[in-house]
Amino acid sequence: MLTQLTGMLLALAILVGAPVAGAAAPKAYVGLFKDNVVAVLDTASDRIIGTIPVPPGPHGLVVTPDGKKVYVSSDGASTVSVIDTASDRVVERIEVGATPHGLAMSPDGRKVVVSGFGANQALVIDTATDRVIARISVPQPHNAAISPDGRVAWVGSQAQGATALVAVDLDGQKVVATVPVDHTPRALDWSRDGTRVYVTTAGVAAVEVLDPAARRIVGEIPVGASPHHPLFATDGRTALVVAQGPGELQLIDVAVGTRTGAVGVGTAPHWVATTSDARVAYVTNEGSNDVSVIDLDRRQVRATIAVGNGPRKIAVQPGPAARAAGSAAGHAAHPATAPGQPLRLGSTTFADHGTADVRGMVRVEVELDDYYFAPTFLRGNPGERLILAVENASSTLHTVTIPALRIDRDVPPKGKAELAVTFPASGVVHLFCKIHEGLGMNGELLAGDAVPQPVAASP
Repeated sequence: MLTQLTGMLLALAILVGAPVAGAAAPKAYVGLFKDNVVAVLDTASDRIIGTIPVPPGPHGLVVTPDGKKVYVSSDGASTVSVIDTASDRVVERIEVGATPHGLAMSPDGRKVVVSGFGANQALVIDTATDRVIARISVPQPHNAAISPDGRVAWVGSQAQGATALVAVDLDGQKVVATVPVDHTPRALDWSRDGTRVYVTTAGVAAVEVLDPAARRIVGEIPVGASPHHPLFATDGRTALVVAQGPGELQLIDVAVGTRTGAVGVGTAPHWVATTSDARVAYVTNEGSNDVSVIDLDRRQVRATIAVGNGPRKIAVQPGPAARAAGSAAGHAAHPATAPGQPLRLGSTTFADHGTADVRGMVRVEVELDDYYFAPTFLRGNPGERLILAVENASSTLHTVTIPALRIDRDVPPKGKAELAVTFPASGVVHLFCKIHEGLGMNGELLAGDAVPQPVAASP
């Protein structure tokens, strides 16, 4: 019973993005190349809370979209380690061949592509079974990125004298295109709409832009010297690039293809990861042995965390950014209540299970239970559209009723539903369970800085 309760509290903490009864906000996992461990970082406190031993030279590192597993390749060995994030222990080691480098996770979480540098193969791991299900010949692959639809991986091949970007059909398990490049490819990422791939190459102070449909390089974006990891933010409008020469995280406006700003970080930054809401970035600094935590709204470092020797890859569990202690993150707050305790506003009672900032997100999970919504309040941009992925975790029929949006959906016990909602131009939109509204099963969509409000009395 205690284990089940702890798991429920952790799930709630991830949904709301704040500590709950001792449970942590989303954790970040950092591969320490010289220490042969993965460090576990609590994003709520910006502190290291543990380390997990892995085979020598942790190189690639990815987390599943549900946050339950982390995969770590070790290029001093021949394995990919699987970490259970509930226990923070290695629960499986998968043989993949000598010197595995980067890892790429498919958006649906079903596949991991391993760049088997020493084996001259791109390997595919089925995350349901943690077994290798495909081996595709690619000369000295280093890093890869998987398309938004999960069908194609572009892989950077570092074979001497034949450096190239290689397209792998993951369903057909074969190479379908090879694009030669003049310099050694380093890291890659897909645009959120699947129309472009950003690539960094050794010795080029720019991000190269690949058109995957035309299978050719169509442009480049000047950035700082020795760029390494490019990452599209979840809003699709911004890309982040670590520039190792100046020691900066640089920001790119995707629409116009130009650099719009930079934030100084540590020495020889290697990789970047963000929270799901793209409001906080974590940059590993291999030269200074620390991680820079960056508030992307303010474009400034909020913390620098010593993590150990040779931090390279980093991944963050899904979930919105944790707010710094005592900070309202620039937004109006509603009266504080303990998780699950009633919040009374006028004649309306909310069983308050927190507020999630979902600006820039396209989909958010909402739990229904007896008798509450978690999160209870969702804060979005005025007019923003969002999919609510609703799951009824109880054994009771609930509804999601939003009269202002003409939504009235039954969600049966243990059932799920997806609802398209639009935030108002200002103020709030109320949602409730029409069966259990009187028991506090109410919630609201908050536009911008709006604060929760009581339901207006009927005329």
